[in-house]
Formats: sequence, C-alpha cells, structure tokens
Amino acid sequence: MTTDDHFDLDSLEGFIEELVDAGFQPVPESNLQRWRGRIHPSFESLTEATTMDVVVVPGWPFQPPALFVQGLNTNHSTLDGLVCMWREGDFNHDWTTVSGLFSRIEEWCENAKNGWKDDRLDQDAFLNFRSNTPLAATFDLPALGIAEGGWGECHSVFGQTPPRVDVFPGPKRSTDQLRVLWFHVGSLNAPPPRNISEVSTCLRRTQRRQLERALANRRKPDLLTVSGGVDVILFCWERDGRPDLLVMACVGTADEVEAVALQAAPKDEQSLILRAGPDATALRKCRAAVFGAGALGGHTATLLAESGVGVVDIVDPDVLLPGNVVRHVSGHSMVGAPKAHAVQAVIADHAPWTQASGALEGPRTKKGIQERILHADIVVDTTGNEALVRSLAIVAQDSGRRLVTGALYRGGFIARVRRQATPGDTPIHQRDDLTRYPLIPAGPANEDFASAQLGCSAPVNNAPPSAAAAGASLITQVAVDVMTERFEFPDEVIDVYRAIPEPPFHQVGRVGRER
Repeated sequence: MTTDDHFDLDSLEGFIEELVDAGFQPVPESNLQRWRGRIHPSFESLTEATTMDVVVVPGWPFQPPALFVQGLNTNHSTLDGLVCMWREGDFNHDWTTVSGLFSRIEEWCENAKNGWKDDRLDQDAFLNFRSNTPLAATFDLPALGIAEGGWGECHSVFGQTPPRVDVFPGPKRSTDQLRVLWFHVGSLNAPPPRNISEVSTCLRRTQRRQLERALANRRKPDLLTVSGGVDVILFCWERDGRPDLLVMACVGTADEVEAVALQAAPKDEQSLILRAGPDATALRKCRAAVFGAGALGGHTATLLAESGVGVVDIVDPDVLLPGNVVRHVSGHSMVGAPKAHAVQAVIADHAPWTQASGALEGPRTKKGIQERILHADIVVDTTGNEALVRSLAIVAQDSGRRLVTGALYRGGFIARVRRQATPGDTPIHQRDDLTRYPLIPAGPANEDFASAQLGCSAPVNNAPPSAAAAGASLITQVAVDVMTERFEFPDEVIDVYRAIPEPPFHQVGRVGRER
C-alpha cells in the first residue's frame, strides 16, 4: 500500500485491523490487498461457499473494496464471484468500517432473496456477463421485428472507424455481413445469463435447437469474423413492460464457442428521447421559428430539438465559414453550406424526432416576417440585430406569437434574454423603464470586437465559445419555460459572465430585479 494508490492510509490501516479482528487473513502473494475470511451468515442461503474475499482497490477511501463470493446465482454478481455492493460514484463511505461493510452485505442479501423488487437496475446483463467489451452494438429494436417468445435472423456490419457493430433488419446477404440470431424468451424469472451456456438454459426447446445448430456451424475463431454459423446473438426478454436485451459476439469455432457481451446501444426514438428531459413529451407538439443560425442560434436550435421540440424552422441567409466553426455547433465538414442547412444536419444527427427546415433568407419586411412565424408556437431570435428584434416584437405582438430573444454583449461578458409571451410582459420594443430593464452600456471597441476578418471589412465578435454556449443554454431554458407555460423566468434575464465597472453589471452572476 502506497500513498500513490490511496488517499488516506491511516483510514485504510484501521479498516484492515478490523478485518483481522473479524478473522480475515491475507491471501498469499496478494501484497496485503486480498483478505479471506469466513463467509457472512447472510450469504449462507444463497451459496454453498464457506469463505469470502475482500479486495482493497486503489483509491481508498473514495473507492469501495471489492467483495468476492463464489457460487452466487443472482443479479448484481458475476460468474467470477464479484458482488456488486455499491453503485459507481457512491459517496456514503459505509465501507470504511467492517461493521459498515457487513451491514451492506445484509442489505444486499435481503434484496437478493426478495428478487431486487425495489431496484430498477436489477438486471444489468452487460456488466454481469463473464466477458464483456465496451464495443458498442447499435440497433433499432422495433425495426428488427423481434416478437415475444420467438426467434429470427437479422444481420450486422462491423465498422472499423469508429469500431462498432451496427445491427439491421433482414438476413445476412453478403460475405461482408455478420449473421445475427435473435431470441425472445418473454419474461425472465432468473438473472440474465452470464455466459453462453446460461443463454441456452433460458431458451425454449425450439429456440435452443436453432442456437445449437448455428453454433455448431461456426468455422472461424476470431471475434466478429464472418462464419457459416452465427456471429452475433441478441437475447431478449421483457422487463417492466418493455424489452431488454443482451448483445453477444461469438468467439471460437464449433468445438469451443464462447461469447463476449457487447455494449447495447439502442438508437430507436423511444430509447433516445429518454435523455431529452422531462419536458420532451409536451414539447413534441411545439413548433419553433429560430432567427439566426450562428454561434448562438446554432446551439439554441439544436438544444431546442434535443429537448424534444417537434418542428424547428431555422432562418438565416449566411454561409458557414471556417472561422465560424470555432463557436458553431457544426464542424468543418459543413464549411461552404448555408448555416441554416448546417444546423439542420446537426439536428437530424442529434434529434431524429425533430423535423427541421432551413430558410436561406433574412426577412426584414412585415410581410416577410409574418410568413416565417405564421405557424410557429414560439419565435426565437438569436441574431443580436436590434432592428430585427424590434421588428419581430411588433409582428409577434400583432400576430399573437410568443417571442424570446437573446444576445451577447460586451464581447460575451453579458447575456440578455427577453421574453414577450404573457399579458404581463412589456412588449420588447416598448421597454423604456431603465429601472426594470437596465441598459447594457457599450464598451471599448476592442472589447466587443477583434480585428476584421480577412477578405471582409466586418469585425469579428470577441465573445468566447463558452459565452456562446452559456447564452444559448439560457435562451433555450427561457423558450422551454414559455412552451411549457410554466413562466418561472421573469420577462428579462441578464447573466454576467465577467464583471464590467458599471452597476448592476459589476458582479458575476444573475442580475436580480423584481418581475
């Protein structure tokens, strides 16, 4: 044990002294890292083993010791005996005393005996499988046509850059494709299988026959090489009313076939939108018209889509240049494309549930603006063009459209987001009360702008990427607040990222004022 491995040697030595008092002895040649003792009585109904091992891992006391108990057949345990006692990142430090460790063992065993009824992560098949790899296997599960209680065939392609396995509907049709068999067993009353033998025992007779035949036909030993049998297995079951699955790649030939669990990477809309946040369902029916597809607008439009907004119309006439990419949501591969189309492509890649369109224009007339916001539930301006903001405010007020506008000031030191969405909101073009709506003073030219861009007389805005990202986040939060009709933000929000001498902007943070 060294100070390089651990943060608190005194605490660790105290824990080991308690292990010794409890009858544990160091395992030979383990360098005092592995300690073996009598199995805790709570395990006795779950295994025939008589001993258990406590292994000190690097990072004490912020990383718990590993516990090994052989012969367990329950969730949260692996075939090599590892017992998953704490979730990654747990900070309660109960394990720093033997009494705390034993208390957790009692709790764990009670859950195991009761089937982990209160544990939503009770069947982590990937982590519990004997051999696993972070190699991802992507699939659209509904598209594969997997039916409860049945079996079938599909195919996959092994991509080298980046390395991953993509699974597609339909049987293998060419030598560069991998053969995939899927099996659905219905509900699973036991822990998910931890090796290929346990997969077989979970299958029905007809399913088992198909798997055995396919494994017997394997002729190539390497991981993810095309064979005459089966290359990838999808083992599926029902959990909490929706399908779960284990993806396995076959290794070895007909005589000795083993399996390695791949990291399941579902890409169907239902799986992806779980990460869109709690407002996604409500936002699916909303349509947003976003003016501006630059540093602020690109991130804002993408965040709105990622949050679940069903339709995003992007309005911007400009073309993406290499210098734009430094702050833009899109990359150098889209240089030369209209910014609106570049953002549209990012949205399609990030949020497939969103229908995005790009209008390559900068409407300035009342009629032109009306046409662009006609069907929108919310209008979002990110251009920083005060003339356009006032035009939008007038047209939105006349059209009964809700408006949120945001911009960066003083070289990105300050972000301001204004809302015109409720009867109590002062129309943006009429905000003359400086006590309620403080004027952001202009700063030195070199603070707001860098030197002019080559080949163009326009100076480059100095706002750093972090300010653009923070400003876009604030615009999106206010817009979502409006679309969900919570109206928890005031009608004007000002965040100071770097202080300037003039009050009330002389302190970093949100400028406070009454609604």
